[in-house]
Amino acid sequence: MTKQSKKSYFLKIVIALTIVGGGLFWVSNTQGAAIQKVIALLPNFSLTCIALVILLDCLQIFFMSLRFWCLYPKEHRTLIRNVFAAMSIGQSMNAFLPARAGDFYKIASLTPKSAKSDFNMLTLTGILTADKLVDLASFLVLIFAFGSYKESLKSYEGQTIPWKWIIIGMVVLAASWQFFLKKRFGRLALWAIQFLKGLRSLLSPLQLFVTLTIAVLVWLTEALALYELSLYQHFPLTFSQAFFCLTVLNLAIAVPVSVANIGPFEASLAFAMTQLGMPLEAALAVATVHHALQVVAYLLTGSLGWALKRWSMVNVSD
Repeated sequence: MTKQSKKSYFLKIVIALTIVGGGLFWVSNTQGAAIQKVIALLPNFSLTCIALVILLDCLQIFFMSLRFWCLYPKEHRTLIRNVFAAMSIGQSMNAFLPARAGDFYKIASLTPKSAKSDFNMLTLTGILTADKLVDLASFLVLIFAFGSYKESLKSYEGQTIPWKWIIIGMVVLAASWQFFLKKRFGRLALWAIQFLKGLRSLLSPLQLFVTLTIAVLVWLTEALALYELSLYQHFPLTFSQAFFCLTVLNLAIAVPVSVANIGPFEASLAFAMTQLGMPLEAALAVATVHHALQVVAYLLTGSLGWALKRWSMVNVSD
């Protein structure tokens, strides 16, 4: 990293911290009474509840690692502990650093030191892309399975997705590549092939079924954690409502605009729960504790992942 890029990187962090700090200062000065109401509700969460939610959050990260590991080409599959180390540390980095730095770490950490023509950083980027696609597909399946889309459609009534133009654009791009660009950009074609090798697992019915099943478990654990927290605020969410809340939340934090998503995470989740009838103070309490316990789980699993990585390095050196 050059001196200029380092300066730009730290400047972004300072700006993000300033925005978050300014927002917290404004809230504490203008919404002091509301904050006191939220704080008064925090003792409702028992130690058993907190411990269970942390366990569910840690289990979610394990399922994420298992899902990624199952997408590996069988001939290049590494140890599950290596994938868990990379994923847990990467998720911790994503929680605190801007621009999804943790995803870059996952790829860099899992790339073999000895160069392989059929398995390299581009292949791992393809696997990460496949992982995101499976994650999204399983989420959509659960939204429709629990009927959460009925709640979601109320927020998007009257809006349509221009599928026709998206499909036309994809056809034009594919035709341009085949007849005009492929010959001119041979190296780009090679890179594309290496990237597509990472998506190959999606063509295997067995691998696709297994990874989709694991991805469903990833989302169910988070929904269960949200249900557990709402239960202690005397407004238990159904799974349909939980997935509606998760839909709003993930749309809000799709583009990271603050450190650890502080602010957008709590605001979007609290907004979704109030739309379902939960009192604002209880919704803010659930959202704040849910986010805080997720960060705790990231730190715990990230520390375990770092220890596993160090242990592997020591064993290799020996």
